[in-house]
Amino acid sequence: MSPRIAKLKNSTWVHISPIREEDIGYLEKHYKFHHLDIKDCKEGVQRPKIDIYDDYIFVIFHFPTYNKKKKRVNIKSLNVFLGRDFLVTLSPEKDRFLESLNLKARNRTKKKISSDIMDNSSAYLLYKILDVLYRKYLPFINKIGEHISVIEDEVFSGKNKSANINLAIRRRNILNLRRILFPQLRIMDKLVEMRNNIIPESMSTYYDDVDDYIENMWSALTNYHDTVDGLYNTNESFINQKTNDVIKYLTIISVALLPLTLIASIYGMNVTGLPFADHPTGLWVIFIIMWAIVIGSIYLAKKKNII
Repeated sequence: MSPRIAKLKNSTWVHISPIREEDIGYLEKHYKFHHLDIKDCKEGVQRPKIDIYDDYIFVIFHFPTYNKKKKRVNIKSLNVFLGRDFLVTLSPEKDRFLESLNLKARNRTKKKISSDIMDNSSAYLLYKILDVLYRKYLPFINKIGEHISVIEDEVFSGKNKSANINLAIRRRNILNLRRILFPQLRIMDKLVEMRNNIIPESMSTYYDDVDDYIENMWSALTNYHDTVDGLYNTNESFINQKTNDVIKYLTIISVALLPLTLIASIYGMNVTGLPFADHPTGLWVIFIIMWAIVIGSIYLAKKKNII
């Protein structure tokens, strides 16, 4: 499909998703973008960055996506060319959300319906897109907090095996989210501080709002990270305690059975003169002695608070 173009009142929004060779040709034909920026768009997901030129700004944003089947957080990339009167957004993969947003803008233009997006600059349009995209992931981050509460109940109710698996999954997802969001803080700080003909000073407040939103998500993830680490250590302590208890009981059983093994070995030898060996009830006497040793060992261990 050709680039989706929404001609707004004060700017033009071009959205390309996914990126194909003919789309790159369209950019090279209609815009004078640096060839290295074009190259970054060709090569799929790149590291987040911001490049500032005289007539446009090139930014690579990262957003989290969640794979429910694998229970894993992945990265979604958005390449942005921002000029004074144009906005070009490119997604390496098909992005239905941005496509629908772009379609709404085109429909409003055709029907001549005014909106805050169409009446403002391309910088404001970018702000609205970022605001919607980042706010879209707040419920997911809140969901992590709910999952952590459930895992906490599992840890303290003795379901340590399932809690250990769930903690590992949440820990990985939180680390991935922090890895995604941290570079976005640096990029948004630059956009907030920027003063030029592309992003006027009046936009500083708007981008600062998005920056605050990302910082709030970062702060929440930091708290989740600390909580998960604490629960992980607590759960490991419970598991180690259970393992120690099992080893302790096995050790007591081994100690109790050791004399029995010795007695049985001695009476199993082909020798004469052993006590009660020729007595009619000798076997039962030996059994009683063996049981007395076992019970005595257990009683002694209990008296010493070993069990």
